[in-house]
Amino acid sequence: MRPERAVQWSAAGAAIVMALSVGGCQSKARQDSYKQVGSVCSFMAPTVSGTRNYVPASEKEAPDSRIAYADPETPIYCDRPISEGVSAAIELANYTRALHVSGYFAILQQKGPYTVFAIPNEPLAQYSAQFRNGLLDPANRASLKALISYTIVPGKWPVKKIKDLLAKSSTHAFSLKTLAGIPLTFSLDPATGQPLVSNAAGASNHLWVTGVPQSNGVLYFTQSTLAPVFPPQAVVKPAAPNGIVAAPLPATH
Repeated sequence: MRPERAVQWSAAGAAIVMALSVGGCQSKARQDSYKQVGSVCSFMAPTVSGTRNYVPASEKEAPDSRIAYADPETPIYCDRPISEGVSAAIELANYTRALHVSGYFAILQQKGPYTVFAIPNEPLAQYSAQFRNGLLDPANRASLKALISYTIVPGKWPVKKIKDLLAKSSTHAFSLKTLAGIPLTFSLDPATGQPLVSNAAGASNHLWVTGVPQSNGVLYFTQSTLAPVFPPQAVVKPAAPNGIVAAPLPATH
């Protein structure tokens, strides 16, 4: 065999040995792709945080990643629980923090299913500013829990299922009870044909992202904050001298 041919075979053999050794060391665990490839389902969650927060120091400032990726999308994988979906979205950073503080994050790690109407950063920050020291302050814990529990509905409610029920409803509306114990009312926006969610006071909230599939339910992004409206509590008269408690007074409106 000529020397140059021997060198070629030697190099080829080394390459084969290297390929086999590398292949044998590779993990057999699922490797997620960045975007949807083959059977891997992913959704690129939008964000406006980069555009809203970044201001160049001057017109002569050299471009950098903050300019090139001023609106950085982040992937949400369909085979993960909602707890991971909200954590992955930059635009849900405030909502994710509120989930942790209110104690509802652990619920979204469970099997469910649940449907979540998550509030983006800016509208949640605006709503929080209405409370002294913000919603995350321990003094406002009851209000925080009321708001966050009002964004979570038991059951799996993709947008098609919601639209189908609206089409069958004689009033073109229906309600689903939230973890807050009070309902969200659904209807269709005549301008866009997309579902609207409303509270008991008639205030409505448009949807920004409509129904990302998750392993334990469905994830939506809303466009604003919809405050929960609880029915007034019945007032009970004090006990009479004979120990008999009077019947509750009718609720006032």
